[in-house]
Amino acid sequence: MEFRQLKYFITVAETRSISRAAALLNLTQPPLTRHIQALEDSLGVQLFKRTAWGVELTEAGTEFLKHARDIRTHVELASHQTQRTAAGQFGRIDVGVYGTPMFDILPRLLGQFSLRHPDVEVVMQSAPKRIQLDALRQGHLLIAFDRYLPESRDVAVELVHREGVMLVLHKDNPLARLDTVHISQLRDQKLVGEIGANSYEHLATICQPYGFTPQAYHRSADFISAIFLVNAGFGMTPVPASIARMQLPNIVYRPFETGAEEWLHLHCAYRRNETNPLLEEMLRIVREHREAEGIAEG
Repeated sequence: MEFRQLKYFITVAETRSISRAAALLNLTQPPLTRHIQALEDSLGVQLFKRTAWGVELTEAGTEFLKHARDIRTHVELASHQTQRTAAGQFGRIDVGVYGTPMFDILPRLLGQFSLRHPDVEVVMQSAPKRIQLDALRQGHLLIAFDRYLPESRDVAVELVHREGVMLVLHKDNPLARLDTVHISQLRDQKLVGEIGANSYEHLATICQPYGFTPQAYHRSADFISAIFLVNAGFGMTPVPASIARMQLPNIVYRPFETGAEEWLHLHCAYRRNETNPLLEEMLRIVREHREAEGIAEG
């Protein structure tokens, strides 16, 4: 049984005429008749009986028509959705993320993506950097967002966003009484640093011209954990400016006076050989954001 035979059968059934169906299908009557006979032979039943005015369905033909129309609908739907999937308009995109990008930039990017592709299911998965990269390589994620993602032979990395830095202090810290904090004032302060994070290395680079290296007296898994440590009285920590909307009873946020502009970098990572059109759609939004913000790639 061929799909075109179903199409021919439905047209004959709806017109009740071989000649009219042949005209609609742009066929001559003999090949159309042969296709109907081949369909009947494959089913082992008679689908039509001849009448003085044309043809009409047998009981078996009436039953088969219901299923033939269902099959046609499913095939047309499958074809339509396949074409939309190939064009990046349908499907599912699994996005990896961790920490503070969930506060601001990633919701904006995903919101823009959903506006353009409302029928694409967006699944966001939160996991540390190493787990994200493993999931990316295994095909469980299509794209991952994190700070300072490493590039490799099989994983490409693009800059997404640059963000300024604020200092989180306990409200009883004398520096909390200032409107701004200068980098040099971090000397001898107890800092909370991320475990194995590049961001702490950047802070050390910023402090170096002032003749000291910041000391991390406590370690945290991420910026959010660091803020909770500060809230409990364990030192201070630099954080992305976007996280300042997170309020706890014992903390205050203060901007740096100078030297910390564009300090934190957010990147996205994806497989180099990935051909999923949804990835290209997401990357298009990332690149548009970067251009709108005047951020040079690199």
